[in-house]
Amino acid sequence: MSKNNNAEPMQPEVQAAGLKLDVNVRPIAPMGNLLAFANVTVGDCFKIDGFRICSGENGLYVNMPATQDKQGKWRDVCWPVTADFRKQLNDALIEGYGVAIESLQATLDATKGAADKPSLSGALKENAGKVKSQPAKATPSKNEQAR
Repeated sequence: MSKNNNAEPMQPEVQAAGLKLDVNVRPIAPMGNLLAFANVTVGDCFKIDGFRICSGENGLYVNMPATQDKQGKWRDVCWPVTADFRKQLNDALIEGYGVAIESLQATLDATKGAADKPSLSGALKENAGKVKSQPAKATPSKNEQAR
């Protein structure tokens, strides 16, 4: 596993064909079949942004980073050269998506009961309101204190 400095969930690191793949997946609220964006750092020296993880009839799949040309057609800007590396890259990205979703689910589960628990600031505000509504006691004068 790789350590990210951006307080993002840990993402898988995969050794593929002699290359280390550090995968970072960012799930989004689904937009059509698009589920997440991802990037991959290859061998700690080359980063590729713009992968898209999508869902289809046959399950999850990965779209390579692409750009739109003047005719409006989308063209991949990079792609694996071998079928073996394509499979390893796709598997790493799909696994990274699973890890990211599990992390989000754990965070959701941990915060579920937080709305039911009274907050410290809420309790302080409530007590401040009670104190303000109490009648003020008269402070004794100096002469009364001396007695």
